[in-house]
Amino acid sequence: MPATGRLQGALFTECAEWIWEQLQEDGFHIQGELVELILETERELGIHTRPLDAIAAALAEEFERRGVVARPYGIDARLIRLVLEWEDDFLGFAGIPRVES
Repeated sequence: MPATGRLQGALFTECAEWIWEQLQEDGFHIQGELVELILETERELGIHTRPLDAIAAALAEEFERRGVVARPYGIDARLIRLVLEWEDDFLGFAGIPRVES
């Protein structure tokens, strides 16, 4: 879980769960832990303030390096980008700029 920024604790969990629900509704049946991993890793690497395409590409590369796999959908920059877009929506609803998250 992130140690800095405004998106932490119960709000972090709520964000990850909400994103997971949105993905489920869109037909992407992925593990909720994968959503948390994406959110945690972008903050761990300090890249969560970059443009979404840059974050998605960097995370896809990092997960490949770490050997992270997901089923039934692979984890690629496109799927990561979807998570990031839903994250932006959640942050907007919460009134938190991405740079402060």
